[in-house]
Amino acid sequence: MGHPEHTTRSHRANAAATRVRRAVAAALLLVVAAAVTCVLAAAAAAPPAAAAPSLFDLQKEARRTRTEMAQLQTELQQAGNDLFRAQAQLDQVTQRLQTARSNLSRAQQDLDLQREVLARRAALLYKTGGFDWLDIISNLRSLTDIDTVRSLEQDLAEQDRVDENKAQTLARQARQLEQEVEKDRQSALVAEQKVQDRKIELDQALAERTAILQDVTRRIKKILASGGLAAALRMARNGQFTQLTWAQALLVAMRLPVTADNVAAITAWEMAEGGHWYNTAYYNPLNTTMDMPGATVFNSVGVKAYTSWKQGLEATVKTLKNGYYDGIIEALRNGHDAEAVARAVGASPWGTGDFSRFL
Repeated sequence: MGHPEHTTRSHRANAAATRVRRAVAAALLLVVAAAVTCVLAAAAAAPPAAAAPSLFDLQKEARRTRTEMAQLQTELQQAGNDLFRAQAQLDQVTQRLQTARSNLSRAQQDLDLQREVLARRAALLYKTGGFDWLDIISNLRSLTDIDTVRSLEQDLAEQDRVDENKAQTLARQARQLEQEVEKDRQSALVAEQKVQDRKIELDQALAERTAILQDVTRRIKKILASGGLAAALRMARNGQFTQLTWAQALLVAMRLPVTADNVAAITAWEMAEGGHWYNTAYYNPLNTTMDMPGATVFNSVGVKAYTSWKQGLEATVKTLKNGYYDGIIEALRNGHDAEAVARAVGASPWGTGDFSRFL
């Protein structure tokens, strides 16, 4: 038997160790609980995955993009017209500038010639101290107008000044015209550049819209090509169908051509049967009697009211593929004769009769 005091100390040590282990375990439990809480909170806060766009959304996007492209084409045409006018104006201004420079060159030549004449005459007068007979005869109006040779000299000098002033005025006017036309030319160049820049912007925007339309068209074709029920349900708008979109969805679900004739035929068939939109055979536009889980009986014939569009489409597809309606499927596969579809339905045991009157 051990010593009592030693045994007491041993019990106390064991109790202390137990308390420490329990405290550590509790702390770990709190840490784990906090971590789980954080993970759950993050999962709750995370945004839900975006749903794939429906065929209706894609078609709407395609229409919007085509409208934008048409507007851009109009603006681009306008920009082309503006560019043509700007270039025509620039050509006119450039021609005016060439004419102004030509006039300036002639005026400058006339001024230089006049100054050369004055210089030669001044040199001659300085050397001879008077005039030769050629000067007197060429500038004389009448002999009675000239009292002395000195007055003739003054008259010629005055005429020379008038001629020089006239030449200087013409040169100044030509230089001023050149400056004005050059200013007009710079303005025309700026206008042309602005139109060029706008045209580049429109070309780029049009290229972007073209790329968007190509992508949307590719996605639409992918949905239509994939076919099946999932693709058909993506054609709903906000989860709902119209008679037209349901007709398209049925064709996609059955992987049949989505043509204007086929859509018209199935829409007319819906009108003849009156399901969903005209009675309470919900989600059952063609009034099929195919039994599905949760479906209820609508009338004594056994037409069903289904629980969803998915179930109604699936029931309709199953009915058409049960072997009794191959003539309808064949007419729809042809895709280009709505009346042939109506006749095929009338000849089948579906019970609608020939609904050509709705076409």
